[in-house]
Amino acid sequence: NGEFLREAAEYLQSERSEGRVGGMFDVGLQAFTPVQARYDVVWCQWVLSHLTDDDLVAFFKRCTTGLAPGGFICVKENVAGTSYVVDSEDSSVTRSASVFESLFQKSGLSIIEKQTQTDFPDGLFEVKMWALQPK
Repeated sequence: NGEFLREAAEYLQSERSEGRVGGMFDVGLQAFTPVQARYDVVWCQWVLSHLTDDDLVAFFKRCTTGLAPGGFICVKENVAGTSYVVDSEDSSVTRSASVFESLFQKSGLSIIEKQTQTDFPDGLFEVKMWALQPK
């Protein structure tokens, strides 16, 4: 939302002035369409849980068109031990690693690297990271 973007712009002021952070967009991921062939990296961290599987595949396909040659889509998300865990309070969906990887496949993405976050407290979801490129 707009308030979050204003706070982020302030927090990232030095990175923005150095040209390390580009545009900031006040639009939901289900509608976001990047500029074609512009980005070296599209970073998605803890934001994908409010998209349906179909919206997530469509988002990844749109992001693929926004990648510069050799670009990556990076995903860092909580992962469930079972296929899906739905949070009844905020309606978010935590997917398993196998569900994510199936959606990457459907999106036309190859997994270049994957890692598991270490040193997280017990009782939290496991966190996985993937570096992806178009097939």
